[in-house]
Amino acid sequence: MPSFKKLSAATLAASAILGTVAAPAASAKSDPVRSLISPGTCKTITKLANDGKPVPDPSILHDEDSVKPYFQDGVLEYKVVGDFPYRKQLDAAVAEWNKALKGKASLKEVKPSEADDDTVAIMYKPDPNGYVQGAAYPDHKMVFIKIPNAQYPEAVQGTIAHELGHMMGAGHSCAGALMAGANQNPISYHVTPLDAAAIIQGQFD
Repeated sequence: MPSFKKLSAATLAASAILGTVAAPAASAKSDPVRSLISPGTCKTITKLANDGKPVPDPSILHDEDSVKPYFQDGVLEYKVVGDFPYRKQLDAAVAEWNKALKGKASLKEVKPSEADDDTVAIMYKPDPNGYVQGAAYPDHKMVFIKIPNAQYPEAVQGTIAHELGHMMGAGHSCAGALMAGANQNPISYHVTPLDAAAIIQGQFD
């Protein structure tokens, strides 16, 4: 999903990763933390991941060098705040991640009444500009989904899954992956083996 800085609150600006997908096609800009992975390296690591083999340097798939405190136990607990119109797509995105992560890490919904300071909040904040958008704020444990309509439900699911990937520490990676970065088309709207490697390898294996 594309990523760009566009925040009104300066306190949030340094820690946001925003995504936009003009469905059904998409392009992306890189996040500010890591450089984009070269096409040659992408080809190599995508094949390795698809073959079930380890990626040689998994740190290139991570947004940062350490796991966020709310995810250090390998379980990302999240709550859905307010009226969220894309529950079907959220649930499908979570199910895809949990299947791909094979129990080495996971996402788990908790009721707002059971949430604590380490619970990630998922909120709907519509932006009527015609794009499928999402924004991840790992330092503030928030995900905003800004989709004005569900014309492209697969893209909605992919946007949610992409932002959840950022919350679990995945950076932008390679064409053909859910976590594809700048101008790395095609993107996937579904979790790929390389995306799973971005969460598991070097963090929970």
